[in-house]
Amino acid sequence: MTTITTSVAGIALAAALTGLLVHGAAQAQAQAQAPSPQAFPTRPIQMVVPFAAGGAIDQMARAMGASLSRELGQQVVVENKPGAGGNIGAEQIAKAAPTGYSVLVGTSATHGVNPALFPRLPFDAVRDFTPIAHWGSVPNVLVVRASSDIRSVPDLIAQAQREPGKLTFGSAGNGTSLHLAGELFKQAASVDMTHVPYKGGAPAAVDLLGGNIAMMFDTVTVSLPNLKAGKTRALAVAAAQRHPALPDVPTFAELGYPSVVCATWAGMFVPAATPPAVVAALTAANRRALADPAVVEVMNNTGVQIHFMDSAAFGDYVGSEIALWGGIVKKGNIRAD
Repeated sequence: MTTITTSVAGIALAAALTGLLVHGAAQAQAQAQAPSPQAFPTRPIQMVVPFAAGGAIDQMARAMGASLSRELGQQVVVENKPGAGGNIGAEQIAKAAPTGYSVLVGTSATHGVNPALFPRLPFDAVRDFTPIAHWGSVPNVLVVRASSDIRSVPDLIAQAQREPGKLTFGSAGNGTSLHLAGELFKQAASVDMTHVPYKGGAPAAVDLLGGNIAMMFDTVTVSLPNLKAGKTRALAVAAAQRHPALPDVPTFAELGYPSVVCATWAGMFVPAATPPAVVAALTAANRRALADPAVVEVMNNTGVQIHFMDSAAFGDYVGSEIALWGGIVKKGNIRAD
């Protein structure tokens, strides 16, 4: 009887040990197959640009993509997914797996204006994303044609107060950053001007030169050729500091309107619930890439003022942008075209 009992116990022990070994082997195999955050990345990364190829945002993304490929040791593949003011590409990443292998180049449109401008967005700009890093921005500048009798912001305000609603400002369309910059200035200076929307910034600039509109806001980058050619005059830059390309042009803050800050900015986002270790790795790589001379050259050539923000600071900034433009859109009763 004793011999039989010992055999049964031995069999039970052997079975238990076998079960532990099998379970341990299964766990080891699963861990080997799953991507480790510490090893991130182990394969190429998809970077979605929610606008067409060739623009300033696309140029920034491609320069950063090339540098990040070197920093991360894996190819960062840029894909353009334009449409709906950037919302199509943003939705794609909002619904992607939170692994760090699908990232979005988010902007002042997708994560600033659009949450107020589009009442039924297919994503939540805050809840569905984790910010990685803010790259930089291109501020808007207020310009008039060179022959205009408006030579300064005080001149403009005085004329607008004498003739409410008569002065016109053009933009690339309802709800664009150029339009909203004008609305921001109107509210800050308490003046009444008439908005004239165009289907793009180029036709608005043509009408400005032709004298059909009195002024317009445009990005510094786009405005520079006409400014350098003496065809237009810059009155003020909508930025916290003067722009290096326009050192003699004051900011609105210098003229007494510190709230008039409007720029096209860009940065990287990933889907919400992306592992913290992956977020940290991407943030560190973005910081290093922004110091890459090749990236700095592209940013300078496109008029971008580089300003790195880490994940936490960028998240706070996005919140402030959504609040700012939400108020402007609501007060101006602005709707997308």
